[in-house]
Amino acid sequence: MNLSLWKEALTNANLLKEFKDVLQGFKYGFNQGIPDHFLGNLSWFTPDNHLSSSLAAEKIRESMKKEIDAKRMYGPFTHEEVFARLGFFRSSPLGAVVNGDGSVRPINDLSFPHHDPDFPSVNSFVDKDDFKTTWDDFNVVASFFKELDKPVKLALFDWEKAYRQIPTHPSQWRYLMVKGLDNLLYLDTRITFGGVAGCGSFGRPADAWKCIMEKEFDLIKVFRWVDDNLFVKEISLKTDMNQIIARSIDLGVLTNEKKCSSFSDEQKFIGFVWNGKEKTVKLPDQKLEQQKLQIKEFQDKTRSFSFNEVEILTGRLNHVSYILPQLKCYLRGLYRWMLDWFDLNAKRKTPEDVLADLEQWSSILDSFQPTRLIMSSNPKEIGWIGDASSSFGVGVLIGKYWSQLRLQHKWWNLDNNRAIAWLETVAIRVGLLMLINLRRQREGSNVIVWTDNTTTESVLEKRKSKDTEVNEEWKWKQQELIKNEFDITGRRVTSKNNIADALSRGFVGNLKTENRVHFPLPVEWEVNLECLTVAHLNKIKAFISKGTSHYPVSALNAHLLSGWKWNTLIGYNAAVKKFIFFKNLSGQHDFVLPATSKDIKDFCFWAGRNLYLNNSYKISASSIKKYLCGIKAWHTFHDTLYPEIADKRIELLLKASAKIDATRPLKPKKPAIMLKHLIWLSNVLFPGGKVDKAIMDLSIVAFWGMARVGELTYAKPFGTLNAQLSLLTTDVRIIKSAIGEKAILSVRNAKTATPGNPQQIILHSLKNMLCPVLAIKRRLEEAEGKETSLFGFYSEGTRKHLTRAIAVNRIQLVLRSGGFDGLLGHSFRVGGASLRFALGTPVEEICILGRWASNCYKLYIRDYSESDVLESKKIVDELNELWEED
Repeated sequence: MNLSLWKEALTNANLLKEFKDVLQGFKYGFNQGIPDHFLGNLSWFTPDNHLSSSLAAEKIRESMKKEIDAKRMYGPFTHEEVFARLGFFRSSPLGAVVNGDGSVRPINDLSFPHHDPDFPSVNSFVDKDDFKTTWDDFNVVASFFKELDKPVKLALFDWEKAYRQIPTHPSQWRYLMVKGLDNLLYLDTRITFGGVAGCGSFGRPADAWKCIMEKEFDLIKVFRWVDDNLFVKEISLKTDMNQIIARSIDLGVLTNEKKCSSFSDEQKFIGFVWNGKEKTVKLPDQKLEQQKLQIKEFQDKTRSFSFNEVEILTGRLNHVSYILPQLKCYLRGLYRWMLDWFDLNAKRKTPEDVLADLEQWSSILDSFQPTRLIMSSNPKEIGWIGDASSSFGVGVLIGKYWSQLRLQHKWWNLDNNRAIAWLETVAIRVGLLMLINLRRQREGSNVIVWTDNTTTESVLEKRKSKDTEVNEEWKWKQQELIKNEFDITGRRVTSKNNIADALSRGFVGNLKTENRVHFPLPVEWEVNLECLTVAHLNKIKAFISKGTSHYPVSALNAHLLSGWKWNTLIGYNAAVKKFIFFKNLSGQHDFVLPATSKDIKDFCFWAGRNLYLNNSYKISASSIKKYLCGIKAWHTFHDTLYPEIADKRIELLLKASAKIDATRPLKPKKPAIMLKHLIWLSNVLFPGGKVDKAIMDLSIVAFWGMARVGELTYAKPFGTLNAQLSLLTTDVRIIKSAIGEKAILSVRNAKTATPGNPQQIILHSLKNMLCPVLAIKRRLEEAEGKETSLFGFYSEGTRKHLTRAIAVNRIQLVLRSGGFDGLLGHSFRVGGASLRFALGTPVEEICILGRWASNCYKLYIRDYSESDVLESKKIVDELNELWEED
């Protein structure tokens, strides 16, 4: 560095006193906070380099040669030579890390050894609070842009090899020696990646340089993120980046001119593209496409992923949430997944709740407007305040406008999952519906919402909740906020000062009737329909919507829905979701029925396999045929005409796709759980804790009851359960039978159950350790006679419920440990049916026990080889003998 010019520049800018330490650092080197120390009686401590250093061997050698040539590093030396000159010294292992783009970066691991009191690492001696520096992150930059009242020009400046421009104090050198790949030693005189003090040591001179630039040139602002700098100037000013680069070179600052860019409307900084003219921000197009592709990879149910891969995905989606903060609630499943990881070295399939969240991410990233107006950092006061009361309902005020909703008593008296936290969240949604109805929301605006509920205030800040029902409400709000490009900020008001309190308790007072805001009631709040519950309607949201917008379901339409079998409606809903997805990809994000003839033909071409259009959403011609039935039913439900299309033309489209389908290999069927798998599960799980014992009993019941794991598990891991949708201890009857005992379970949330008509799982007692009736008795005993989850357990006085994700993940982990891969939660239903069929159980009996009313039972039968049959019979005999011996 040119010290005389630095001193002159700091003096002229009245910054010399503030940055005097920078001049001292340039002259004598920057202290890294490492005190004098020894490691016992060792003359030196030079551990081997990490194995990962071999990944970057070429880069390490090339980099060290450049540093030696530039006289920033010296060597090589032998251990004895260094000791003779410095006395005790140490080095830290070289390694390599993989960057987000897949490139490899060498590092010096100054945190090694880890947690070893006898050999503390170099970093363990350093207090990071002594090396603080400024960081201009997304929120800082966004706040600045939002407050701008005129367009600006933007430019970029990059320090070349930033850390290598900053010298370290000679007293630190003995602790920062480098052991090369040739096992010889090198003296490094510059700060290195891997040290606690690195950011601060570079940050001080970088901050000083930034202040000098702001003083010497006509600039509005300079933002810094490590070695990247964003320059902002007024359009009319003549400041040129060439002048700034030339001045920096004079000061001695090495500049990466390839990464510097001249003033223009748009620049990429901290991973986002900023536009100073339009005051917008977006993800780079390439990055956005990469995020979409990575999400699709995790949506592949056949693949397994490492903890590190999940961590990377979570980090990248968290990055996206800076411009879409409304999506933070969809990160909850990923964070839970990482917390539940048993073995960090194991690979796991994507859990169902994460798949649901990723579906939201995928849908929104496919349809949202990528270029966003920068949200206001200063939320605006519009007089929005709401409250909720369990004695009446919800009341919301926005200025002079108001709205009031009353709870239906029939619903409130039911045992359900929706507590006061959910009702407070509904109050927020009511306010949003009012704003949208009044057309008071402005793109890029941020408005204040006042609440007296601390939980709601917290959720407003975090955009996510541990309460499933609250989170579901927030998902709708995120979509509306993203669609309308505005945001909300929570503020706390005391209960006594909440002017919406009376409104939430049923009082109107002096509020004018003409200022009451009316809006269609969301379908999720239609809780007293005669036949269909809210939970059922949530499963067919696409079908009951007229397109991309949701409408409330009237009593007449609810009655009409009951004319179809429930599993038929589920299939129709899948068809409509596929069609809406197709319309979104086609650019029509506001589709409303009816569809046109062209829509239907284009859908068949898009979804069917052909030689002219490639995408990853292809399905078989037979599936398309079923989907068309669903789309026809969709039109019927909404009383709109299905387009007239020549059946012959559609038939030919499907026939052409079917020809290509026939050339593809058949999709392998889901494998079946066999007795050997069930024994392995029982042997591993039985000695475990309460959760393992509950999962063992669930596995036994699912197998012999030919049940889906999802039918026996719960929507949340703790808390009050909805009795209408959950398998409780009171849903069990145990009676005597001709061969012993029989347990009957009433299951209300079965996939193929009709609304209001629970299905029965019938279990017969066996004279061995895999007896399902004994498994049920163990669960009832564990429940201590209380009405609670059948498959759950008590932990420190709190009832925990088995969720599908927890059960399936644990089952798969245990099966993999025994060398059994590829078995899924559905495999128990397949396994129970296949064993009975192999052992000669009449088909009629299999259909009764498996609750099949048609030939679809054949889809669940897997052929047993002769050896499989013999092995199964042998296992049964051995189990029975062991039981008799006991």
